[in-house]
Amino acid sequence: MPASIAVRPDGVGVITLDSPPVNSLGTELVTSFKQEFPKLVADAKVKAIVVTGKGAMFCGGAEITEFAVMVAMGAEKMKENNPVAALSEMMDLIDASPKTTVAALNGPALGGGCEVSLACHYRVAAKNSSVGFPEVNLGLLPGAQGTQRLPRVAPLPTAMQMILQGKPLKADAAKKNGIIDLVAAKDVLEEAAEFALSHPPNPISKREVPKTNRFMVAAGALESGLNTAVKAAPLMIAPRSIIKCFEAACSKKSFREGLQVEMEEFTKLVFSVESAALRHLFLSERLAQKVPGIDEKPAPLKKIGILGAGLMGGGIAMCFVQKGVPVVLKDAQQDWLDAGMKKIESLWAGQLKKGRLTKDKYQQYMSLLKPTLDYGDFRDVDMVIEAVPEIMDLKKQVFLDIEKNTKPDALICTNTSGLNIDDISAVLKDPSRVMGTHFFSPANVMQLLENVRTSKSSTRTLSTGMAMGKLINKKCIMVGNCDGFVGNRMLAPYAGEAKMLLEEGATVEQVDQAAVHFGMAMGPMALGDLVGQEIFWKQRKAANDMNKQTKTYYGPYELTDWLCEQGRFGLKTPDPKIKANGRGIFIHRGRDRSVDPEVVAKLDEVRKMKGMVPRQVSNEEIVERLFYPLINEGFKILEEGYVARSSDIDIAYIYGYGFPPSKGGPMFFAENYTGFKKILEKLKVFDAQAKERYTKNSKYLPVHYFEPSKLLEACAAKEGTKVFPGQTLIDVVLKDFRKSGAAGPGPFSKL
Repeated sequence: MPASIAVRPDGVGVITLDSPPVNSLGTELVTSFKQEFPKLVADAKVKAIVVTGKGAMFCGGAEITEFAVMVAMGAEKMKENNPVAALSEMMDLIDASPKTTVAALNGPALGGGCEVSLACHYRVAAKNSSVGFPEVNLGLLPGAQGTQRLPRVAPLPTAMQMILQGKPLKADAAKKNGIIDLVAAKDVLEEAAEFALSHPPNPISKREVPKTNRFMVAAGALESGLNTAVKAAPLMIAPRSIIKCFEAACSKKSFREGLQVEMEEFTKLVFSVESAALRHLFLSERLAQKVPGIDEKPAPLKKIGILGAGLMGGGIAMCFVQKGVPVVLKDAQQDWLDAGMKKIESLWAGQLKKGRLTKDKYQQYMSLLKPTLDYGDFRDVDMVIEAVPEIMDLKKQVFLDIEKNTKPDALICTNTSGLNIDDISAVLKDPSRVMGTHFFSPANVMQLLENVRTSKSSTRTLSTGMAMGKLINKKCIMVGNCDGFVGNRMLAPYAGEAKMLLEEGATVEQVDQAAVHFGMAMGPMALGDLVGQEIFWKQRKAANDMNKQTKTYYGPYELTDWLCEQGRFGLKTPDPKIKANGRGIFIHRGRDRSVDPEVVAKLDEVRKMKGMVPRQVSNEEIVERLFYPLINEGFKILEEGYVARSSDIDIAYIYGYGFPPSKGGPMFFAENYTGFKKILEKLKVFDAQAKERYTKNSKYLPVHYFEPSKLLEACAAKEGTKVFPGQTLIDVVLKDFRKSGAAGPGPFSKL
């Protein structure tokens, strides 16, 4: 039963939240609680009541999947059947108990779970428990009385930190801030029962907001907190609603009047597209772990081999060591190996110096890392990840060397960002043990991991790869083996159009500012300098040398070629002559950057050479030409079967490329912000313009990224069709598309 009750010999009634895995407050649990709790209140044998959770969690909060159902009902129908209002009624029930009610926090109390604890008259917590309100990360606010209860027990700065920034507090910190009344020394349930029997009822709803909190509101604390939140996430709308709720709590309004403000603001948020985007992202992370057709038990990963001790290899090694997994780190030369170890050691030493790492933990990390020049040290590893330079012949050779020195069932993985993994693995006796593991640099910081399935990868290999991503806390998606995989393939038209816009007359600053205003973490020019202008330049040259057709590199190339021939790759190439710590599109000095005047002059030279007369380009056109072909490429990847679902693309772009979370990812953005028809119409216009440019001027290369995807056309034809809550129209149309046999040739085309 979702909420079960029992009466102890000492007269304490216990009601347990039981809804695995996190005791979420779905409709079933809330209904059950409202039925069972009054029985304890009415039972004459019960002297006091304790509310607790089953297992290691007190309560993880509301059932997020129910929010989509709420929105689908519409605002009017929601008035008749509002699960959040039902949850608020549950809080009233606890709060109004004539018998002392204590929350025994046996584990984390998050979101609605924290609200349940605040509805209780007191809170007793286990040492390992925590309290928090992560709703802001879903574009929401605590809608079951949390915004009105927390400021009545906690200092306003703490309440703002918890609700406005979504930062949880551990039990000891919550005790210091008045949220928890007692941290249990031993058994939390026993101490909560004892506490309940020795204290009178004291509901938070009857308490006054502390005078210091009212004074801080009058002094402008809420405005300051809002400014900080908006600066950190300018596209988020939830912080403004949260501030209104805090204002209501700390004003002369009654508790009930404050709740009315809270419900109004919550309703506004839950129907917003920003919250829908963030909830989509939350659920997409769960879904990404479920790869269709991959259900074999993963192999254990007790020891890992990393080949290449550079920035990427060292970062990957850190990921495993920080999870307690021993790593053998190999390179070809002692000086390379020493440099890699020195870099890793300095990063951990920096954390130690700042107090983010204990000395014991630092020593443990170093003890788990074994540097070597000998392939023989890979003999007992369960997986090897190579991170050597992007040279096909080199990749093939190291694969052969790894094969000679590893167990027959050890996985052999490549960190390539664009080479054909089937071609690399073809040199092995058993290519089924191979998959791509495309980390993003720096690997110890960046969250995304693209796992790449080849035509020969076994289900055991793929299952283990996904388990590996989960082990090291990566946002992991499975993709097919196509040019650039998902992320870089979609980035190619984005980067190509950015350069084309420069040649047509837009400035470097304007292009980057338009992308940042859209919500990107940085613009395409700054991104190029960050990752290195030479990366795709070298890969394009290698592809040209092999006469290989690719979808990963689009011109115009003149500016990038010139920069790379000058050795100006961006942040990684300092120029002491001009006292710059990096030089590429920009001159970088410390954290400041400015467009290199020589780049501006080179652009003028390129325009004259091509006969291009610069024109005024609007910010709107920049955004459309950057993002619409990127989205179109995402549709083509789905259409060709190189990714299972549209939300996996969204995960890639949110966590790997700085796409704004409040827009949900490029595919969510297409469906819920712009609409398929608008994107399709604009692509046709841009495609015609690009073809005309190529026809009239032989100095321009043809581009195909404006040619509309067949799947996009199918979605545009179905635009406005209702789908079930939690579904996307893209995936509904994609399913039919695959059934018809129109999809292919990727591994997900037959789903």
